[in-house]
Amino acid sequence: MASLLTHAALPLLAQRGLPPLTPQQRRLGWVAVLCACLPDLDMVGVLFDIRPGDPLGHRGLSHSLLAAALLALLAAAVAFRSLRLGSRAWWKVVAFLFAATAANGLVDALTAGDVGVAFFAPFSAHRYFLPWRLLPVCPLGVDEYLSRWGLLVLANELLFLLLPAFLLSQLARGWRAAPAQRSGMVLRFLFSVAIWLAASTFTRAHLPGLFTPRVARVIHDARQPKYEDPSRIPHGDLPGGRLVTRLDELQALQLLDRPLKPDRALWSSTFFPDWYGGEAGRWQDGRLRLIGRTLFGTVPPTAAEAQAWLTAAAAGDAAAAQRLFTLAPTEKLDLVDGDLSFPLTRATLEWTHNGSPRYWWGRCNGIATAAMYFAEPFRVVEVIGRNGTRIRFHPNDIKALLATAYTMPRDAVQLGTNCPIVALDPGALCGMNPAGLVLSIANRLGLARQTFLVDTLPTPAIQFYAVADAEVHLLAPPRPPAGEALDPSFAGQVKSLADVQIDLTLSSTTLPYAPANRIDPEAADGSRYLRVGLHPVRFSYTATLALGPDTQVLGGRWNGEPQEEPDSVAFVGPEPLLAADGATLAPPEILSWPLIHRLAEASAAPDAAGAVVDLRIPDGGSLP
Repeated sequence: MASLLTHAALPLLAQRGLPPLTPQQRRLGWVAVLCACLPDLDMVGVLFDIRPGDPLGHRGLSHSLLAAALLALLAAAVAFRSLRLGSRAWWKVVAFLFAATAANGLVDALTAGDVGVAFFAPFSAHRYFLPWRLLPVCPLGVDEYLSRWGLLVLANELLFLLLPAFLLSQLARGWRAAPAQRSGMVLRFLFSVAIWLAASTFTRAHLPGLFTPRVARVIHDARQPKYEDPSRIPHGDLPGGRLVTRLDELQALQLLDRPLKPDRALWSSTFFPDWYGGEAGRWQDGRLRLIGRTLFGTVPPTAAEAQAWLTAAAAGDAAAAQRLFTLAPTEKLDLVDGDLSFPLTRATLEWTHNGSPRYWWGRCNGIATAAMYFAEPFRVVEVIGRNGTRIRFHPNDIKALLATAYTMPRDAVQLGTNCPIVALDPGALCGMNPAGLVLSIANRLGLARQTFLVDTLPTPAIQFYAVADAEVHLLAPPRPPAGEALDPSFAGQVKSLADVQIDLTLSSTTLPYAPANRIDPEAADGSRYLRVGLHPVRFSYTATLALGPDTQVLGGRWNGEPQEEPDSVAFVGPEPLLAADGATLAPPEILSWPLIHRLAEASAAPDAAGAVVDLRIPDGGSLP
């Protein structure tokens, strides 16, 4: 978003240039500032699993013209009760407050952000940008907002928006106050505009990294740097043990212009944000409590509390049994292990509730990988501890533990890299080469019929999804590269260019907890929950591929406006990374992989007979 300082300054500059609208001008200014900033309260939605593209997400309904009109009417009615409702003076105030509020969306539509403005919500979900993308957006969160990047965003807004707005307000104010001096005033205004134009042109031309919100893309060689090289795509299980990299062969094998899907169906989930405690969060308690625990810290139950619940539940106390059922997944693991000091939970809390988690931290790659290799958990599983303790695990508890296990897989190949850079246009620095994505889709989905992960955010924030299906469309026959901007390092190797559209259907890893917490109506005892299944997240990209003499795909460039590109893709194996004992997850997780594996199998079992895991049996088997 644009900075709140800019949103607040614009109505004050407008008020300065306009004739007085009411005797209460000072009040009007403060109310207008408030109206101009209120739409950005939708940013807190991310803490409640509301994503920017959702109707209530950032730049959604709160930035619509309807919301601006309603807020202006309400503010005028409350703050200017001395004006007769519906009078001419009252409507002038309403109009000014409406303009101040709507300006928030208009300014956001001038930015190079990835999400447009829903001006006509709720009647239309379409997101709009203005033709001129003058301003950068402040990347990531509060830390970056208050850093040099936030100051840089403000410098851009000052130069390209606030300064011209000030010049216009100065002209309007002087024009109204001194009619006899208008000719000199116009000359001074034009002189100031000339200086402003020179300054803005100079900064854009000579300081593009600081004052250009989007950097022009060049067609790059996908083989450089090495972590981008498509030859790293796993291919040992492909026909002939080789990658298909030639466009004509991709067409002959019918790997283009048709949907490609993996053999195994995927299921969707939350990514168990650290902000909510991750696997140490009591997710059934609701978001407000979880946020409160992150803001103010939390501790596991005392040994006396836990023992009292266990004793009461064993005696048939339903309330105590339910209290145990709502504990965090790691608290349940501690209980079945018989350790009432809760060591697993305390260790996890250090980087979740009791740490300083960013709102995007979580287990997105872990849960996406789990969905690749395990059927979706849907049964409640009772675990009998070695001391006879009985603890019921909700299917979502098991998903959280699977997500934790696969956060660090044993075998993984990443094409591209996790972006370490905060920048105004991080995609230009970190976005993967489109050739790598096209060849990953064709070879892994099309030939191996196996899915892979895609990180859709070319920023230090990460959001991995598993690919449910994908389609690469060849938009036109290959064309000569004349006139295109090519990386000089391989320009001589490029013989033609091919424009493509890449449509991805991804399995969501950003769901709220609620979809996984719906009891199956046919299970009166609450032993089964409805499967979440696939909740699709769709991305569509356009790109230009660089082809060699034999139509080999050598590299490419992302197109589109705004230019959006994924950060990386990852090919992940079926085993998590384990410690030296071969059973415990590698630090810092230190959870038991055999138990998590057994829980996952029991929860996805076709009948209820296997939904008990008895740790008193040496092999950790299940009892009917």
